[in-house]
Amino acid sequence: MPDSNNHPPAKPPLSAYAILFLPPIFWSSNFIVGKALVGKVPPWTLNTGRFTVSALILLPWLLYRRERPPPRSTWLPLVLMSITGVFAFNAVLYIGLRYTGAINATLVNATTPVTTTLIAHFLIREEITRRRVLGIALSFIGIGWIVGRGSLAALLALNLNLGDVIVFFATSLWGFYMVMAKPMMRHMSPPALTAVTTIIGALFLLPASAVELSIVPADLMRAEVIAAILYLGVFPSFLSFTLWNRSIRTFGPSRASLAYNTLPLFAVILAGIFLGESLRLYQIVGGAIIIAGVVIGTRD
Repeated sequence: MPDSNNHPPAKPPLSAYAILFLPPIFWSSNFIVGKALVGKVPPWTLNTGRFTVSALILLPWLLYRRERPPPRSTWLPLVLMSITGVFAFNAVLYIGLRYTGAINATLVNATTPVTTTLIAHFLIREEITRRRVLGIALSFIGIGWIVGRGSLAALLALNLNLGDVIVFFATSLWGFYMVMAKPMMRHMSPPALTAVTTIIGALFLLPASAVELSIVPADLMRAEVIAAILYLGVFPSFLSFTLWNRSIRTFGPSRASLAYNTLPLFAVILAGIFLGESLRLYQIVGGAIIIAGVVIGTRD
């Protein structure tokens, strides 16, 4: 799907950057909430709960707006986006985490801008510029500095395993979602695209959750579980996906994907605020490098 005549603006306004960074902030809170729910809610069910809440918010909005249905040529890409970005991405990531550690997973997940840039280049003909390559390299170095705790020796001591391959596959699924979002928004607004893909994805998730609960029963009526699912449905799902799709329209998928690498930085900050974990110098340095990479790479 060539897109050579639909370049994002070279210098987006500062407000666009505020919108760009909000989704990673919300998504990073997944680590905090998910950690609190370990052993209480199985992963497929948690994923189903968050996107069902998001779908219930978006469905009335979609019906109220009465936007024109997208052309039939977009139906297959929309279903594929729903399967990759909503249904499969988090599930595959959870599976990968069963076979690898959080440090390895974070480092592999940092390849998301690379996979997204390559997918965007081949699918929609987005240009790979030098500034974007520099931005990707800097953000990846910043991630490496954080996960290696400021030590190159510790970083080189990490061993790749099957789980890392699975996590890398998950980044490709997410990259596909981001890339396909741009051409889809020629036919739909960002909220409408979020609504349709979320609703379709939730419909795929419901039977998966039913099977999981039949094997691993869970008490979903506990107050803290309900509160957590509502939070995940509103902030890391409904708001994040809507704002993220808007950022993809503004920056393009490969440039917007650079901001995804701020997830570890925001996760560290939120862990310090809510879990009492101390903020280290190497985390501050790594975070500064990541932010520099994002700014450089998004200002083509």
